[in-house]
Amino acid sequence: MAMIRGRYLSSMDDLKDVFEIRNAVFVEEQGFSFDGEVDEYDKMSIYALVFGEDDRPVGTGRLYIDADDHFFIGRVCVLKEMRNKGYGDLVMRMLLARALDLNAPSLYLSAQMDKMHFYAKYGFVKFGETYFDEGVAHIAMRVFHDDVRIEGTCG
Repeated sequence: MAMIRGRYLSSMDDLKDVFEIRNAVFVEEQGFSFDGEVDEYDKMSIYALVFGEDDRPVGTGRLYIDADDHFFIGRVCVLKEMRNKGYGDLVMRMLLARALDLNAPSLYLSAQMDKMHFYAKYGFVKFGETYFDEGVAHIAMRVFHDDVRIEGTCG
C-alpha cells in the first residue's frame, strides 16, 4: 500500500502549492471570487499540505488564532479528482493535532452546509444560524478541546 504524507508550513514558507490547490477548489470549481481567496489570516496561519502517492500536493487547510484568541480551522480542501482517498482526513488530523499541541480550549470553523458531516466526525457541532458566503450556505461549527476526535481511521 502506498503512503500519503503531510507537511506543516507557516506563512514564512513558499505557499505556492497551498494557493494553487485553494484556487483550483474554491475559485475554479466552486465559483468563489479570486479576490476573497487570500485574506489577512494567511499571514498568520499554520498550514497542513498533504501529498498524494505520486508526491504531488493534493490537499490543504489552515489553522490560525483570531483577534479574540479563538482557534480557527479553515480553507480545508482536496483536489476534486483526489477526494475520498483519506487526504482530507489527514489535513484535519494534522490541524487538530497542532491545535491540541497549542492547548486550544476549543476550535471553530465555517462549514459549507453539505460538508457538516465531514467535520462532525472530528467532534464539531453546529451553532448559530445558517449564513451565506458568496451565495453558498455555511454554518459555524465548534468543538471543545476534550471533545476533539482525531484517532486514526485506518482499517
